Amino acid sequence: METKVSKAQLEVWEWKEKLYQQVKDLHQGEMLKFILGQTKETIDNLKDKQKIVK
Repeated sequence: METKVSKAQLEVWEWKEKLYQQVKDLHQGEMLKFILGQTKETIDNLKDKQKIVK
């Protein structure tokens, strides 16, 4: 029996692997700063896109 994996799931796995590769050698505090920075950048980008759409 073959298991089908959706394209969205594959993208999530690829995203998680990329993030892991970026932070795997960092100490926990540095890792959290990096992830928080990326999160803030994503939120800012979403806010900018929302302004453009309105």
